[in-house]
Amino acid sequence: MENTLPKGNLFYRTVLACARGFFKLFYRHKVYGQEHFAPGGAIIAANHASFFDPPIAAISSPQEVHFLARETLFKIPIFGSIIRALNSHPVRGDAGDIAVFKTLTSLLKEGKKVILFPEGTRESSDALEEIKPGLSLLITRANAFVQPLYIHGTFQIWNRFRKFPKFSGRTASVFGSPIRYESFAHLEKRAAQEALSQAVASALTQLRSWYEAGAQGTPP
Repeated sequence: MENTLPKGNLFYRTVLACARGFFKLFYRHKVYGQEHFAPGGAIIAANHASFFDPPIAAISSPQEVHFLARETLFKIPIFGSIIRALNSHPVRGDAGDIAVFKTLTSLLKEGKKVILFPEGTRESSDALEEIKPGLSLLITRANAFVQPLYIHGTFQIWNRFRKFPKFSGRTASVFGSPIRYESFAHLEKRAAQEALSQAVASALTQLRSWYEAGAQGTPP
């Protein structure tokens, strides 16, 4: 189906403004650490516990963000046009596939911010899970960096075990300091990639601890 919806900043901004209002009204959503947001192509690496994580990541970012979505979703009338106009890009398979890798690399080299959930599927608990392999390889190939993002509160509101969300609770997004491959370039390639993945996991843990300790000062 051909896209008939407006593709540009106006439609994107309008939808995000409505989403911001929704999360502010029902969940008193707050954003911390936007001063860490750096220019250039980057993976926004966030924890993943809820259906609400993608829209929360988008409304929290001071710059337009991009998503990857299953190719079949774009074949659904109207819905496919909507998600395309909201910066979603069709892919087959997962982040380990060559075609997906190429799509991500292309977006990053264009200076885009792409939201990924390096833990993979939604968590079955509120704990942070292991970072999946592939993120560090993508960063090195695309000459991009990682923008860590901790998302708080969504598991309690709408986790994988709930059919519908609760319309109460509190959400927050916490951006951390950028993680750049150059910091690990002195290591052997495989060791550098493992160290980068560990750095992302550590950053998400630290951001969570910072928030739970009272969210005072600047996030790490």
